[in-house]
Amino acid sequence: MKELSRYTEPVPLEHEVKPYFQPIVSMQTQRIVAYESLGRWEQNGQVRSLGPFFQNPDIPDERHLAIDRVLRERAIEYMAQADSDSKLFINLKPSWIYQRFQATGELPTLHYIARHGLDPSRVVVEITEEEFQGRLDELSSIIERYRRAGCMIAIDDIGSGYSNYDRIASIRPHILKIDLKLLKKSATHVGYEAVLNSFSILASQMGSSLLVEGVETKRDLHQALKVGARYVQGFLFSEARAALQPSTAYEAMLQEELSEYTRQELAKHRSLFAVMESLNDLVSGEAVIESEADADSLIEELLESVEDHVVKVYICREDGRQISSNFRRREGCDWEIDPGYRGANWIWRPYFIPNILQMNHQRQGNLSQVYTDLDSSRPMQTYSCPIGGKHYLFLDLVV
Repeated sequence: MKELSRYTEPVPLEHEVKPYFQPIVSMQTQRIVAYESLGRWEQNGQVRSLGPFFQNPDIPDERHLAIDRVLRERAIEYMAQADSDSKLFINLKPSWIYQRFQATGELPTLHYIARHGLDPSRVVVEITEEEFQGRLDELSSIIERYRRAGCMIAIDDIGSGYSNYDRIASIRPHILKIDLKLLKKSATHVGYEAVLNSFSILASQMGSSLLVEGVETKRDLHQALKVGARYVQGFLFSEARAALQPSTAYEAMLQEELSEYTRQELAKHRSLFAVMESLNDLVSGEAVIESEADADSLIEELLESVEDHVVKVYICREDGRQISSNFRRREGCDWEIDPGYRGANWIWRPYFIPNILQMNHQRQGNLSQVYTDLDSSRPMQTYSCPIGGKHYLFLDLVV
């Protein structure tokens, strides 16, 4: 065991530590609905984060845990006495929960909640990002005790480090928390967008709410809105403070930004619908396609009329088999014909069958969501429409 005396830097004493509270804002109500408790060290009139203390491997775990418990109980006591119905997010390391329960069968946080009379439904147990060496099923069973006591469960830093999909699936959190700052450090722009969208889908499929932290600018806020964040947190609103704030502190700013975001998104989607309508007018659903040559001839007739942002055109049957050549626009606006794609089958793409069924039902074209093209890595959308009986025209557009 490491001895505290071997650590030469000063360490906080229990009377010097205090919980500070960073607000978490609901996009639904534009009000502060929760606070994350963050440890601060008050010494000689100065306040500093306890992050470096908790992250220092030279300090014994026992000391880390002792300070953390002091902070936890003080945060719970403060929130129980505050004139607020906000929720309290408390960070807990998986290893601490696991080791304490395995050794004693106790969960101190539940004792603190009961001791100070805080409604457990106002507590969110936030499982932090950390390598965990124990059994995941046992950890999940322990965390389930918090859930049964009435607490909500969140998982922190999704997509980084050790917060993997096995842990998410096993714990079944109410809230998935992602940090924009962490993702920006570890991904290209295209990869960053794709990862954010994947977590949005994951949250919706699991029945979890998405909380985006690290929101520092209005652009970050718009990005959080785009991926479906129900809650947001970050320096755009406030740093952690010693006292709670009025629940309406950021309501006016959020309402203004929601209006601006809505205006931008409506304008973008109106332009996309205009593109779709122009393509609907361009294509006749009565074309006759009996051979590969017929399919290529039909595309050649269309090429003179398509807009410049259309970069690829092809025709498939409803079974996914491509019957035409690929017509791809070159840099100089000429078209390159590649018959090598005849016979390729696209049924493996997850959207293909739902897309075909929707077109059959509506008998009109539709426009896909934005995606990244596998070959060019550019953001794209695909317009598709029924044509010539059981054939379907696909046009790829650069966004």
